Amino acid sequence: MKIIFLVAFLFINVVFSAPKCEKIKGEKGMWIKVNGKKYPCATTTRYWDGFKGACGCGTGTGNGKPFPWQWNTLTAAASDSLFGKKDWCGPGCGDCYSVTPTGGFIDGQGSAPKNIKSRLLMVTNMCPAKDNKQWCTSPNKYGYTAHFDLMDHNMKGIITDMGWNNVEVYYEKVPCPVARVNQWKECECHK
Repeated sequence: MKIIFLVAFLFINVVFSAPKCEKIKGEKGMWIKVNGKKYPCATTTRYWDGFKGACGCGTGTGNGKPFPWQWNTLTAAASDSLFGKKDWCGPGCGDCYSVTPTGGFIDGQGSAPKNIKSRLLMVTNMCPAKDNKQWCTSPNKYGYTAHFDLMDHNMKGIITDMGWNNVEVYYEKVPCPVARVNQWKECECHK
């Protein structure tokens, strides 16, 4: 019986001592400290619009259609703080980020992730602040300066499979691996 109580105590202690995103004096937006290092936090949502996107990743002229690799590779429309202020070929196009769920989410807007495994994503679209002020402005309605709108094919694709429902993440810009660089070379806005 003592072992059960000890395990329960340790579990509760770990859950409640997990780092959380919060305001840090002198910094804009929400931040988290993990192993002594500060990371910016972001909100996430998921979308599927079936169009090429603002980084020109897709087939056809005009709106076109996304490339098939975007259906099973983690890609996102980024808020203007990450994408840049342009409507097409923003400076953030093709950037890669390591994103890690904190275990949190915005109350009433999502749910806890099934796991907190870090993932790599590439920016292939813009999350327009003028059309989505709740999430895509900087700061957004919830106080975060960054937002990733994650591509989820027909709203039942890779994000659904990962068990992410509008989770809170912390992120870090990272070099894109060769496979992503090669995918990015197919896009019109390739740098």
